[in-house]
Amino acid sequence: MAKYGSASVKIEYDDAPGGALVDVTAHVLSIGGMTIEQITEQSNPFGTSAEAHTPVGVQRVPDIEIEGFYDDTASTGPDAVFGAPDDGPNDATRTLEVTVGTRKFTMETRLVSYTVLPQNNQLTRYRATIRQAGAGAWGSA
Repeated sequence: MAKYGSASVKIEYDDAPGGALVDVTAHVLSIGGMTIEQITEQSNPFGTSAEAHTPVGVQRVPDIEIEGFYDDTASTGPDAVFGAPDDGPNDATRTLEVTVGTRKFTMETRLVSYTVLPQNNQLTRYRATIRQAGAGAWGSA
């Protein structure tokens, strides 16, 4: 069974709605999990003693947070890529690609927030929140 460490992870994100993928791996210290969840409806009838659930045919991926050290100088750094959350209803989506070992998670998204987190006696960090705008899928890298 193969095991992968953080050196096998690559994180790419569009630099604007409909933009170009940018490798932001060097600016990321943590990223939330890529969870594909099927929405279900409770479907147990009267007279049963346990819940049952039936998939409704729709999936969701919970918001994904990306965090790292704030950098406002690099053209491919977090301030350049995440600094302007999506604000137009007709804007194109942004692609997120996260490669782990030999597998790649891909999803169309919206950048919903970008927070700069200064703290006393620590390096300033950023946090970006990405929200699903299309189906998330795992495939080969």
